[in-house]
Amino acid sequence: MTPRFPTWILLGAVVLACGYLPTLRTPFDFIDDGNLVYPAQTGRSFSGHVALWWEKVVANYEHLGPFRPVVWAHWELFANVCGGEALPWRIIRFIWCGLSAGMLLWLLRELRIHPVAALVAGACAMWNPYRNEIWTSLTLAEGVAMPYALLGLIAARKAAHSTRPLWWDLVSVLCVMTALGCKNTYTALIPAQMALRLWTDGLTLREAWQRNRVRSLLMALTIAIPIAHYVYFKLHWHAGQYETHAPSVTQFGRILNTWKGAIGLDFLGIGYALALGVVIYSRRKIIATSNIWATHRAAIVTASLLLLAGIVVYLPMSMMSGRYAMPGVWGLDLLIGLLLTSLIAVPASVPKKVAWAAVWVGVMLLTIANVGRQEKFAARARMLWDAVEYVEATAPPGAKIAWYSGPMPTQDLNVEEGIHFRWHLLHRGRSDATVGLFDLEGHPLDRVEITPFLGEADYRFCGTPTGVAGWSEEHRFAVPYWVGRKQYECHLGRRQPSGVATR
Repeated sequence: MTPRFPTWILLGAVVLACGYLPTLRTPFDFIDDGNLVYPAQTGRSFSGHVALWWEKVVANYEHLGPFRPVVWAHWELFANVCGGEALPWRIIRFIWCGLSAGMLLWLLRELRIHPVAALVAGACAMWNPYRNEIWTSLTLAEGVAMPYALLGLIAARKAAHSTRPLWWDLVSVLCVMTALGCKNTYTALIPAQMALRLWTDGLTLREAWQRNRVRSLLMALTIAIPIAHYVYFKLHWHAGQYETHAPSVTQFGRILNTWKGAIGLDFLGIGYALALGVVIYSRRKIIATSNIWATHRAAIVTASLLLLAGIVVYLPMSMMSGRYAMPGVWGLDLLIGLLLTSLIAVPASVPKKVAWAAVWVGVMLLTIANVGRQEKFAARARMLWDAVEYVEATAPPGAKIAWYSGPMPTQDLNVEEGIHFRWHLLHRGRSDATVGLFDLEGHPLDRVEITPFLGEADYRFCGTPTGVAGWSEEHRFAVPYWVGRKQYECHLGRRQPSGVATR
């Protein structure tokens, strides 16, 4: 009889996804949504859609450098299915979040993490406010790739222990290739994938090499894809594309700091420290340390390889963000699951209860921070969306809008929002309304995404009212967040008939 799939994984996936229920009320944002969520022109044939998809894949490479055919296929498909409406997009992303959460729980189970520990570790990973931009935004590649990447690791583990491994091998290879087609940094999966396929439980490393080396090495052939892209990228690099640099201590520090945030150490650091102390003391007194390696070797090896490869793929960069922690940070998620599994195995005691209490308090604080960040994100999107709808409905034909942006993070508008503001208007039938980008001093900003307009501006958008001579305030857009304690606002000014030219 085929064993039933664990119900707790399915229920856990639903619960973890529900942490993002507030996103269902969020409108399109102004990060990537302005040019990715709108459908292609009606009347295109299938071959026409394929040609448009490839055109965008090539343009993305020419402009920035990454080669992402799979993620562009998802964007184009979802855009045409959802018809430029935010709610269907949000529902799809919510379902994708649940699918990703389920895959993470499944991987933890395959690596012998206790169900309770897996659910807590999964919640810490999925609800982390430092990583939640993956799910508050609709189009980030990390979210698209996540279920494929995790299933690739699960399938490698399944293949190693299956009497009929071929299909699991194929699933693993195809899933990792799909993840690579979303983002090349998922190259970090390949060492862990090889190890899961190679080193079967119950075998020494030498025995595993003799039995599984051929299929494990065949899996590694997928690394040719990112290597070929990197070589071509370096040989044909031009200004405007992402830059790579020699590995540096500074970037290594950025990676570590990103991982710190991505596992919620600010919220759970005390709980993790207490849990580790209880486990170490208990094992020294009661349990042989060698049992950890014997029972959880696969989890330890997989976590170590994910962490090491996660460092390598981002060392040539000069920046980091919460989502860039993936997939390397999954190694820390595994270690957290392993720590909590070990804590569960410790005999009941007051220190154990204190450690668990600290962990649960940390999870609660993490959850509150996650919801608060979602509210903040939604408020920003709502404010800018109100501005789009106002201009769309009231601006006269041929209106010229000056967009004044400041450095982030501040209350000022930023240049990326101005670009996506223009793109939203363009896709909503107001191609006549042009947007010009300026800094706070009134100097034009040169960006390839927008062609500067000629002549004087009719309107100006600012984060704060400035009282510039010759302008009157047309409208103020304000949306509160954090239960009304703070708010985002921006101001639309209109040129007075006798006003002076925009600086």
